[in-house]
Amino acid sequence: MFITPSLLLIALAILLVAVCLPAIVSPKKWQKEIKKIISEESLLRLLALFLLLFSFLFLSLHWKLNGGWLIIIPIIGWLTLIKALTFLWFPEFIYKKTKNLFLKSEVATSIIAFVGLLMSIGLIYIGLYQF
Repeated sequence: MFITPSLLLIALAILLVAVCLPAIVSPKKWQKEIKKIISEESLLRLLALFLLLFSFLFLSLHWKLNGGWLIIIPIIGWLTLIKALTFLWFPEFIYKKTKNLFLKSEVATSIIAFVGLLMSIGLIYIGLYQF
C-alpha cells in the first residue's frame, strides 16, 4: 500500500503547521477568517466532508486500538470522525464553542496554535523515528 502510517502522520503534521503558524503570526486576522468560515453553515458542512475523508483515510490503515506507537493512528481517525460528525450535524454548537474558545482573545488563539505546533513536532518525531 502506498500510504504508510509514517507518511500519514507527517502529512498531518504539515497540515497542522499550515493551520497553526498563521494563527501565531497574525492571530487577529486568523480569528477573522475562522469566524467567516464557521458563520457559514455550508462552509462548515463542506469542512465536515473533508474531515470525514481524512478520518476514513486514517481508519483505513488501522481501525483497531492495538498497542505501541501504532495506536496513535486509530485514535486520530476516531477523534476526527467524531469531529466531522459534530461539524455535520451540529454546526450551531460548533459556532458557539469556537467563538468562546478560539475567538475570545488573541492570547488564547496563540496558545492553542502553539500547542498545535508542538503536536506537529511530536507527530513528525513519531512518523520519522518510531515507525
